[in-house]
Amino acid sequence: MKRNIIIFSTTLAILSLLFFNFSNWNTTSIDETKPSDNKTLAFDQNIKRDIPDLYYGVDTRFAAIKKSDIDKATTIYDFLNDGEKQQITDINSVRLVMIKDNQLSNIQAYSTNDQLTDAQLKILKSADYFSHFTIRTEFKGKNKETGKMEERFFGPHITVVPDKQAVYNNGKDSLLNYLKDNSMDSMNAIEGDDFGAIKISFIVTKDGTVSNVKHDAMTTGYSSIDEKLFELIKNIPGEWTPAENSEGEKMDYEFVFTFGPRNGC
Repeated sequence: MKRNIIIFSTTLAILSLLFFNFSNWNTTSIDETKPSDNKTLAFDQNIKRDIPDLYYGVDTRFAAIKKSDIDKATTIYDFLNDGEKQQITDINSVRLVMIKDNQLSNIQAYSTNDQLTDAQLKILKSADYFSHFTIRTEFKGKNKETGKMEERFFGPHITVVPDKQAVYNNGKDSLLNYLKDNSMDSMNAIEGDDFGAIKISFIVTKDGTVSNVKHDAMTTGYSSIDEKLFELIKNIPGEWTPAENSEGEKMDYEFVFTFGPRNGC
């Protein structure tokens, strides 16, 4: 009888020990998964933090000016904003230069005061829609902080546009959100700070459709991102209102999409 009791007690002790060890092992296993989950979460957050501050923009290639306003221009002040005008005390020279293929061309004319010369006016009046030019104005102006006169210059780059520009019917913010939201997954390819800008030009036709999408200049350095942005531009959803000239005739309109690090665009 005693022998049976001893055997039973021993067996019970062994089972209790096994149960305790199993419970302790199971709890440890569950706890050990937590750091792994946290590490994964931290890794995901790091990926998002590593993506640089990005710039998305859709506009004319340079600052837009209506062709009808160019035809009425008589002085360089017709191409400057109020803040720029107020900075000029004495004009030294004004050089008007047409831009071809993103380069300064030989089509240019020079003057020494604010009045546009006959040669400059001739160049401006012959400028077609979506041609580009710059007016480099060198002048003396007063430094606001020191009050001293300084030699300075303005060199705005300008694009000739129709009187009525093409408009995305859902609004510009909606267009930019479409481009941002649908390209975000591609941004995980970015590593470090080695990241460039890209320009993609496209035409909104007089029928209101997107056409002639071109890789205009530069690259992000990631072909997958360049290709994704190119496809998004080709497949912009929604409708456009076409551009019109001063006579109300519908016409094609060129836009340039610019994308890249915000501090580099």
